[in-house]
Amino acid sequence: MATPVINIGFSLNLIDDLEAPLSDRISLIEKPIPNLKPGEVLVKMLSAPINPSDLVYLMGKYGLPPVDGAFVGFEGCGIVVAANAGLYGKWLSGKRVALSATPGKDGVWAQYAITKANYCLPVRKEISDEQASTIIVNPCTSVCLVERAIELGAKAIVINAAASQVGKGVIRYAKMQGVKTIATVRSQANVDVLKKLGADKVILTSTESFQSELKQASKKLKATVLLDAVADVDTPKTMSCMPSGSTGIVYGRLTETQDPIGGQFSVADVIFKNQKIEGFWLATYIGNAKPWQVLSLSKKVQKLFAEGIFQTDIYGQFSFADFPKALEHYAVHKSDGKVILTPHA
Repeated sequence: MATPVINIGFSLNLIDDLEAPLSDRISLIEKPIPNLKPGEVLVKMLSAPINPSDLVYLMGKYGLPPVDGAFVGFEGCGIVVAANAGLYGKWLSGKRVALSATPGKDGVWAQYAITKANYCLPVRKEISDEQASTIIVNPCTSVCLVERAIELGAKAIVINAAASQVGKGVIRYAKMQGVKTIATVRSQANVDVLKKLGADKVILTSTESFQSELKQASKKLKATVLLDAVADVDTPKTMSCMPSGSTGIVYGRLTETQDPIGGQFSVADVIFKNQKIEGFWLATYIGNAKPWQVLSLSKKVQKLFAEGIFQTDIYGQFSFADFPKALEHYAVHKSDGKVILTPHA
């Protein structure tokens, strides 16, 4: 097909008002498609989800500084329609891929996306466009977090915000690896869901007995790794219930704090209980990994999807016209499932 010259998508509006609706932070714009730089490919987008990291980015709190006027959206699925990336780019041409946006560049909530060729992973035919659009950020994070916990010698893992897609992926994959899981959630509705998924213990954070239950479960199951997507006061509160020598792996910040850093930890527990805190960001992992390591991770995750072990919950698919309203829904009801943009609908 002829290479398109115009692209339509959602760009970022920089707004200082922290109370402004998320839908006010994006605008549908039209702009020319630039020439591909060496190492880049052009992808016709088929599907793109909203992730919590997208929401944080829209609010200007993400690790990457927001770029006014740039398209937003961190991951998706599409077909490579042009390439300037050597033999790998030629091999990718015409293939359906899962892709990540190049950090600091245009995102993928658009009809077309430009990204680096090594941020594209060919997708198995058994996986739908909607599921394929979600296989990088959350499932790859779930697998990496569990494997890091195993490296740290954990027999059990504590997961906060466990009803998230990453949390559900962790529960599924940890069970496969023989690692027990303690899930903490805010809503009673998610308790039975996570138990059926395979969590060994599910605890409501809203109960008065939360900390005593977590302390007892952590001791019984020997839970020495926390997978923390909330940050702020949740990190020290949860870690205080875990054994000496435990490690907290912070991979997100769902807290509503306005603090630009948004993280806290207990100095006393670090000193006297020898607890440690480390971070995980998939972009850093992929950036530092060898190509064979990224492909191996992709094959592992896609196999889990193809076998039905991993499955992303989908709330609905939306055109450009309906997407802003769906964005607001997702911001409040993340556990309902992913909101998917279909830019050519």
